[in-house]
Amino acid sequence: MNLIELNRALRLLRLGGIAAVLEMRLHQAQAEAMAPIDLISCLVADELTRRGDRLLERRRKQARFRDPQKTLDNFDFTFNPKMNRSLVFVAIALLSFNTMLLYA
Repeated sequence: MNLIELNRALRLLRLGGIAAVLEMRLHQAQAEAMAPIDLISCLVADELTRRGDRLLERRRKQARFRDPQKTLDNFDFTFNPKMNRSLVFVAIALLSFNTMLLYA
């Protein structure tokens, strides 16, 4: 199986993340004399990262935020000095934990 056929097969298997970086990772593996298990680990990690990014983007679109680029990282906590930043993050963490329990 050549590289073109392998890319086609990966896309049929819905492994587009691996297909997108396969050639680059193969060159990296040759240059660094990477063990086969390390190459496969990198490819799987790339696929998982791509899927996670796409899931996050899909959820942002479904949420229909007014400003989807606004995150807690760039939130202005100084507008209300009484707001405890760490309590906000704890509350969000507890909410996500409760949500995981509901859907588990």
